[in-house]
Amino acid sequence: MAKKIEAYTAQDQSGILLNANESTANLSMEIRKEISEAMLTLDFNRYPDNSQKEILEAYAKVMKLKSNQLLAGNGSDAMLGLLIGTFLGKGKSLYTFDPDFSMYDYYASAYEAGIEKFTLSFDGTLDLDAFIAEGKKKNVSLVMFSNPNNPTGICLSITKIKKLIEAFAPVPVVVDEAYFEFSNETSALSLINDYDNLYVTRTLSKAYCIAGVRLGFLAASKENMKVLRELSVPYSVNRVSMKIGEIVLSHTSEIQFQIEETKKKRDAMYEAVKGFRSLHFYPSQANFLHGYCNQKEQLLKMFEKEKIVIRNYAGKKTFRITIGSEEENQKVISVLKKYEEECV
Repeated sequence: MAKKIEAYTAQDQSGILLNANESTANLSMEIRKEISEAMLTLDFNRYPDNSQKEILEAYAKVMKLKSNQLLAGNGSDAMLGLLIGTFLGKGKSLYTFDPDFSMYDYYASAYEAGIEKFTLSFDGTLDLDAFIAEGKKKNVSLVMFSNPNNPTGICLSITKIKKLIEAFAPVPVVVDEAYFEFSNETSALSLINDYDNLYVTRTLSKAYCIAGVRLGFLAASKENMKVLRELSVPYSVNRVSMKIGEIVLSHTSEIQFQIEETKKKRDAMYEAVKGFRSLHFYPSQANFLHGYCNQKEQLLKMFEKEKIVIRNYAGKKTFRITIGSEEENQKVISVLKKYEEECV
């Protein structure tokens, strides 16, 4: 009998959606008009450019990389799946954090690989030496983790990332930087020329406001990328997504302004709730806050009454709240204050 694959839970799509870490703001009308005009000239009858030349050049320019160090995919999830499929299989194991992004489990189980997890402290802090020692003891085949971590929001420094890469070499280390634009650390992208076992994934779904477009990237040394291009599915990114990506990337300064606004709102939200006694939150370097409480079902009912959807972790005391608009954040704070008054 085939091994059961861990199911991925679809997200709710009604109410105030603060469960999937999407941008609460749509693209500006100016960018959307530019996209609309570009669609009129697109050759829908032709297959997309399998070399991904224009989108890779656009992303390389923004990230200060070379296009031959990049590969685009149907969201960064597809890039994570490609790496897991390349390095794992029966008898091999993935090493990650608990908690971390659920799609790692999904892809690893699809390839019948084992999954080893290192439990983070409740506040998300990491004993790096213990993590390394445990992974080496278990002889893991692939190390993969999100940075900033999803869902805790903690972000490892570049010094710790380097130590980790060097300790596990030659085992591949994948740093998933889906939320990195919201952090204050140095990206692991700065290390891809220095380490043969380093792979970094990024996405335009979060900071760049186009989760609906499904466009992500994988970065590695040009030597590693030659191998991965041969293994990737042809025409994996459609013409529409690539063109939208190019246009959005040409407006990076506008996007950066939105990122800074989100960071300000996140920090303001944390300041508003960090002193609560019945709810516990920790600082975050992503576009969300992670928290826990002892009467979570009551909290969820309060949010449901206000038609606010947050991320619930079944069987745990924890939850995650995406940073929304100013109005949405105030509604969230009101619910949290009400819970505090009733449950303290």
